[in-house]
Amino acid sequence: ATKCLDALSPADITEIKQFTKVGVGVEMTMKVVCFYFNVKPEIDKVDGKKVENYHKASKGGLINDPKKFITMLKDYDKDNIPDKTIKKVAPFMEGDEFLPEKIRFASVACEAVCMWARAMYKYHFVALGVEPKRIALAEAKAKLEVVMSQLAVAQAKLKDVVDNLDRLEAEFNGAVE
Repeated sequence: ATKCLDALSPADITEIKQFTKVGVGVEMTMKVVCFYFNVKPEIDKVDGKKVENYHKASKGGLINDPKKFITMLKDYDKDNIPDKTIKKVAPFMEGDEFLPEKIRFASVACEAVCMWARAMYKYHFVALGVEPKRIALAEAKAKLEVVMSQLAVAQAKLKDVVDNLDRLEAEFNGAVE
């Protein structure tokens, strides 16, 4: 996903921004991105019904500055994705429509963003599985630090005893001679 973002150019994002009528792939991608960045949809009226428009919402803020958007994707705080965000994007990740190979038909740029979104989702669950191990590692390092400091104190005492023993042995040898 990171490599795809590296290959993504501001012109690619500008292409998404310039779409006047978007396909399902672009709409889904922008919706998922808005979920990750907590952007609320704009509301359109279609045939007297209110319809959420995430593409318009993303054009207003997220993809307005393509370079900034790419940087935001790269710098996203993947270690602290809120559970409510994961719950919102889960149906997209578990369905068969939000797949990079399908999104590619809508837009190559959206394919890269789709890959990023899926990677963030997977990372969240991997991080949850690894977190207890990180905590255990931190606890083990703290215990090791305590033991190492105790070892250093014991080694210093041993050195004093050995030095004292060497001095006494030298005195004894001197007295024997």
